[in-house]
Amino acid sequence: MERFQGLKAFVPEDTDVKSIMTFYRKLLPTDLNVYRDHLLRLSSQDRYARFCGFKTDESIAAYCRGIDWRFTIMVGCFVRGELRAVAELRTEPKVWPGEGELAVSVEREFQGQGIGSGVVRRIMTVARNRQLRRLMLICMISNRRMQAIVRKFLGTLECDSGEATGWIEMPWPNQLSLMQEALDNSAALVNGVLDQWQGRSEEMPVPSAA
Repeated sequence: MERFQGLKAFVPEDTDVKSIMTFYRKLLPTDLNVYRDHLLRLSSQDRYARFCGFKTDESIAAYCRGIDWRFTIMVGCFVRGELRAVAELRTEPKVWPGEGELAVSVEREFQGQGIGSGVVRRIMTVARNRQLRRLMLICMISNRRMQAIVRKFLGTLECDSGEATGWIEMPWPNQLSLMQEALDNSAALVNGVLDQWQGRSEEMPVPSAA
C-alpha cells in the first residue's frame, strides 16, 4: 500500500472516503456472498419484481449457489462500500446463440437515483464487446421501472399473460465501446484501492508537504 499513501494528500483528513464513493465494477465469484446479501435486502415487492415470483431467503440462497459463473456476468453499484444494485447477464451459447438474458435489482432506498440505469448501461457495454446481438429482459407488467429502462435504451416491449418481455438490440463493438469497458475496469480498480485505503487510513502517515 505504500505507493498509494500519497492519495491521502488529495483528500481532507476529516473526509470519510466511503461517504463520497459510488462506483461500479464487475462482480467475481468471490463476491457471491455480497451478491446474496444484496438480494436478501430486497423488499418482498422488489424480490417479486426481480424474480417474477415470490422468493424466500432460502430460495435466494439456493439461487446464488446455483449461479454458473462461466455464463454469467454481473455489474454492481457500490455505495459507501455496500453493493446496492446489480445487472445480471446470463448467456447460454448453445441455447441462445448471440443473445443474453438480463435481470436488474436495486434496493428500495436507492431506487430513482439512476444507479439502475448505470448498471444496465455498463452491462450493455460488456455484452456488446462480447458480440452479443440482443438482450432480453422479462418482468411483470406492473414493473414500470424495468420497462422504463428498456425504453430508455431504445428497446422494444412485448406483453403477454401478465409479463412483459423487453428486447434490446446491440450494435457491434468498436474502439469506443472497448475503451469504455477498459476505463470502467480502471475506475473500479482505483476505487477498490481507495476502499482499502479507507480501512487503513488511521495506520497511514500523512505525507509531508513538498
